[in-house]
Amino acid sequence: MIKRYALSISLLLGFLVNNQAQGNAQVKGTWFTPAALPEQSFDWQAQWIWLDEKIESDVLLARRSFELTKAELTAVTQASLRITASTHYQLYLNGQYIAQGPARCAPHHQSFDIWEVERLLQAGQNTIAVRVHHQKGKYAYHLSDRAGLLVQLDLSSGAKINKPLVSDPSWKVAPDSSWDDKAPKISRFQLVVGDQVDLRKEIKGWNKTAFDDTNWSSATPLMRKVGWPSVQKNARSRALTPPWTNLVPRDLPYLIEVEKQPQALIMSSSVLANVVDAERPIDIKSSITPDLRSNWKSFQAKQQSLTLPGTTGGQKQFLLFDFGELHIGTPILQIEGETGASVEVRCAPFIVNQQFNHKVVFSDFNDRLILSGDHDEWEATYWKPARYLALVIDSPTPVKIHRLAIRALSYPFEVRGNMESTAAPWVQSYMEATAKTIEACTTDGYTDNYRERRQYAQTGYYGAMGNYWLFGDSYLQRRYLVQVAQEQEANGMMPAYAPLAADDYMIIMDSNCLWIRSLREYFLHSGDEITVRQLLPAARKLMALLHSYTNNLGLIDNPPYPYWLDHAIIDRRGANLNLNGHYLGALEDFAEVLDWLGEKAGDQFRERAMLARQSIREYFWDEEKQLFADALIDGERSPQSGEHANAMALALQIATPEQALAVAEQLLEEDELNYVKRANGMIMVTPAMSYFLHKGLCNYGYIDESLALFRRRFDKMLAPNTNQTLFEEWWLDKTGRSGQVRPHSRSDAQTESCFPPALFGEFLLGVQPIRPGMKKVLIRPTSTSLVDTQGQIPCPQGILSVKWLRNTGQTQELTLDIPKNMEVVLDLEGFSPKEKKRMRVNDQQLSLKHQQGTHLPLSDGKYRILF
Repeated sequence: MIKRYALSISLLLGFLVNNQAQGNAQVKGTWFTPAALPEQSFDWQAQWIWLDEKIESDVLLARRSFELTKAELTAVTQASLRITASTHYQLYLNGQYIAQGPARCAPHHQSFDIWEVERLLQAGQNTIAVRVHHQKGKYAYHLSDRAGLLVQLDLSSGAKINKPLVSDPSWKVAPDSSWDDKAPKISRFQLVVGDQVDLRKEIKGWNKTAFDDTNWSSATPLMRKVGWPSVQKNARSRALTPPWTNLVPRDLPYLIEVEKQPQALIMSSSVLANVVDAERPIDIKSSITPDLRSNWKSFQAKQQSLTLPGTTGGQKQFLLFDFGELHIGTPILQIEGETGASVEVRCAPFIVNQQFNHKVVFSDFNDRLILSGDHDEWEATYWKPARYLALVIDSPTPVKIHRLAIRALSYPFEVRGNMESTAAPWVQSYMEATAKTIEACTTDGYTDNYRERRQYAQTGYYGAMGNYWLFGDSYLQRRYLVQVAQEQEANGMMPAYAPLAADDYMIIMDSNCLWIRSLREYFLHSGDEITVRQLLPAARKLMALLHSYTNNLGLIDNPPYPYWLDHAIIDRRGANLNLNGHYLGALEDFAEVLDWLGEKAGDQFRERAMLARQSIREYFWDEEKQLFADALIDGERSPQSGEHANAMALALQIATPEQALAVAEQLLEEDELNYVKRANGMIMVTPAMSYFLHKGLCNYGYIDESLALFRRRFDKMLAPNTNQTLFEEWWLDKTGRSGQVRPHSRSDAQTESCFPPALFGEFLLGVQPIRPGMKKVLIRPTSTSLVDTQGQIPCPQGILSVKWLRNTGQTQELTLDIPKNMEVVLDLEGFSPKEKKRMRVNDQQLSLKHQQGTHLPLSDGKYRILF
């Protein structure tokens, strides 16, 4: 069954200020929906602070203590703590952990969090303590990075607002001497690092109220250090100072933080140091002694510590734990061993070929610790994808593990939608797999997977296909639409992803097209006209630029920028069909957005789409092969014809019925499945590119055949020995993108593979939203042979329930439950004249007018339709 979460907030697009309960039940976080975002800035009196510039450290420890009398505490009605940092903060109040943040952002739109902390205040001394790690590297394409912390605590006593407590030189600061600034990046795709910590140098108890910070330095307020003329000597530091030129309150829910315990100890063995130090995959062998197994059971029951023997003779202790399911979180360890003993905490999302490997495609999920000889408590700074966690311990004397856990971080998705069929249990299995995949790839943004962590524009397009039908969340899509647009170039081009995570301006042409398509999907499912209108100028500029790259056939031809298409080895010369399919979709989607907004320019983009469609149909069709060619190069068709091009020709309904028949016959051939190249020479699509293949086949009536092909390719991802998530590629230990299968690790969860709910919704339930905010939804019968399909579709108005019962040769039934403020239009053209003649709606015969018509409008309420 799909997991369902009880939340104190609704994730529909509401126009509210939300107060969300956090892991610490005494604290709530405030965040804003689009219409609730304040037009004017908050009254910031805080200053950005850091260590003295002579002190080189990537990690800041900061404290501020203050006194409250009993009378003052009693009078406090609200205590709002605003906080942000460059780049990652961990916040404590009076020794209690509150949360980490902020949400990913660029400094020109620096996101800040608001925590309601009045319930944690106490009479006497109170202490705010913050640990900040600065990620070395840029998060904006046109601004340098800078370390900093900004905090403001506003105390209210009834109608009276007391003077705020702000970050300024009154704060005490110190570098985290246990931290190694040479800590390696987890991946080349990001700026976050793995911990490299010497706990012998740890400042113990630094976040407690009773800690003596007398010898700590006063914080240094940060001034502008760019531009000319320079800052006056008598100027005061402000909350707005480069690179932080705009402060934006959080506009998406806070992550849920829940501690998870290991479910099983699956290996404990002494391993040669040169084996584990080589960081190669470790063969998993069952080697747990009876004594250790008994000790493990007591440890699980929290009755005693887990005691491990020391190792000598060039060996290290290797323990492997299974947490039962994939978690995205920060490992936690409480351990006791001799001074100088080393521990590595290695995480892996999955196991393949009975080998543990903490490295997945240029990512290294490994934290390194040196023990102090005392009782050490440690938590990783950054999250890792972990179902399996290994400890590699180098100690000649016994070591005691007092606590081992993962603080799982998850976006607060609420599963509100589902689709199923008693005749096809696999439908719900793929709904569950999609939910797991999105959860594994999502924290404070849609990311392609858990290794890259980048918020790509195309990722959000595909991720929303699963999200809208399962969760009904719109905040994630809004956020990446906004953040990508904030980095738009003067000529209209947008980056492939945002915020920045490497010092380059990555451009992917198909990502830009899918940004436009995402804008339409966002408007359709959320109804948020405010944001769409704000983004309209950026969209116009981008569409004008894309048009400038077209030829006289209306096709993008030899563009100056690259395009992704999942690195497929297709013919990328000249006018590529797949890229132009994305462009055609962008033209039609943008025209529809303009219509919905009441703008008059929609016809211009429809005319461009019509020209592009006709050109592809006429010039790319290879009569001899009976396939569409990959590209048109200087008027000549490419000799290559892959699944990518032909899938797009079907998905965008470019193909004539005759062309579609010929293409479908070749796409549906049951040849040998090597996941790289078909027997007829067609390059296969990867999982990430499969949506257009299956949508295209379904568009032309091959629903059963398309879903059979889908299962033939995808079913292995749901095998019992997997996490039942949707893969990045067809294998976990190979890649075929180069045209040849070769060893290579891949992610087992990829957001681009999360399209099944959208596919099922359209072609099994026949549901198609057609007005912003899902105020109008089209439902049509489909040609699926499944005798029963049913689903619940989340929408801003509530839940739309649809159930089909198809009994061959008998009366068939459609049951609907339509929420208020929604109109459903039943497409009568999909029913036969005989079915329309005998159709009854809530026991009422369909009128002659409607029998002869094309559509039946239905307002909110429950309907039983027999036909």
